[in-house]
Amino acid sequence: MKIGINGRFLVAKQTGVQRVARNLIATLVDLDKENEYIIFTCEDERGKPEWQHPNVQIISSDLKIGQVFRNSIWEQVTLPRLAKKHQIDILHSPANMAPLFYSGKSILHIHDLCFVVNPTWYSFSFRTWYNFVVPLLTRKVDRVITNSNNSRNDLLLFCELPIKKVSLVYWAVGEEFLSYEKDTKLNPPFEYILYVGSLEPRKNIKTLLQAYTQLREENPDIKTKLMLVGTGNPLFKKINLSLGPFAPDIILQGFINDEVLRRYYREAKLVVYPSLYEGFGLPPLEAMASGVPVVTSNTSSLPEVVGKAALTVDPLNDRELAGAMKQGLTDEPLRQRLIQLGYEQVSRFNWYRVARNVISIYYEVFHTKRNDDGHTVSIPFTDWDRLYQLEENLHHKESDPHATSTH
Repeated sequence: MKIGINGRFLVAKQTGVQRVARNLIATLVDLDKENEYIIFTCEDERGKPEWQHPNVQIISSDLKIGQVFRNSIWEQVTLPRLAKKHQIDILHSPANMAPLFYSGKSILHIHDLCFVVNPTWYSFSFRTWYNFVVPLLTRKVDRVITNSNNSRNDLLLFCELPIKKVSLVYWAVGEEFLSYEKDTKLNPPFEYILYVGSLEPRKNIKTLLQAYTQLREENPDIKTKLMLVGTGNPLFKKINLSLGPFAPDIILQGFINDEVLRRYYREAKLVVYPSLYEGFGLPPLEAMASGVPVVTSNTSSLPEVVGKAALTVDPLNDRELAGAMKQGLTDEPLRQRLIQLGYEQVSRFNWYRVARNVISIYYEVFHTKRNDDGHTVSIPFTDWDRLYQLEENLHHKESDPHATSTH
């Protein structure tokens, strides 16, 4: 197969969606030596080490970092032409958006339907466009992939899709987070609770700040600071944050690169993620991989992702959140139990397993006839044999950590 990758996400701001999309594609090309991958993206990606494989080709376009409108036009107009020119068999768009008028076989990742669950979290232009285009895209593409049962149910309900059209493939944690050693380069002179994510209404920062104020007022011996890593986004409604009486101990860190982020995780005393809605929720898993206890919400996909390895609370109950934060900071037996359970939970989310599942979807879509009755041709034995070989490669990489490459 010749698989085309919609690489617009590679020039977007690298938040959670973009980071997992890069991890997915990098793992696919590292694992799959049988199929050909054509990545349509910007010229800057050509020399990146993760794309240096014999079966990977970078087709550069005039995409520009930060130029959202221009890049969107490229995705809708230029990308379909490039895909047709290079005669790809399947176009895979891994970051929520795809060309609406592309006529070939295509697969689209939808990470969540937050704009449907609560439109007031987003700007008027964003929610209007997405409410219009996402149902059209999901009905037009050959397969939709999403990352939790919660998101899958939302897609089936909102977009009125047949069950077989939506595939569930959980995300995973990048192996760069799987380091349990403390990093002496950071070594801050204070303890801190860490939040990682956009500063937007959905992430429930106001309740987090209220809970932190209660924690400090009711427990004078606790001096742990609160560090917020992340920035706002013009797509989301702005939030006005009131830091309260402990403002000197609240650190607004802003956007940081992945290397610094990993160090902040590893040095944190506790990670708190009280989001109101998530399609998957990567920060809690990244924290667990880093050996840090987690407090998170008991809503949407988060209980599905963290299992029994985190303290889960009602995200709108600031007193309950403050109580869980106190437990996570002061109850040492509980902390050690959560850390151990966290390692076990993270082991379930492996990028090679994710890639293998996506490749099996490629084969299913490739062998499905596009007609009115949706007749599906059985996958030939030779293709099942290739998938079996990928399974063998997966077991080899899991048993020998030095065999894996960094994504």
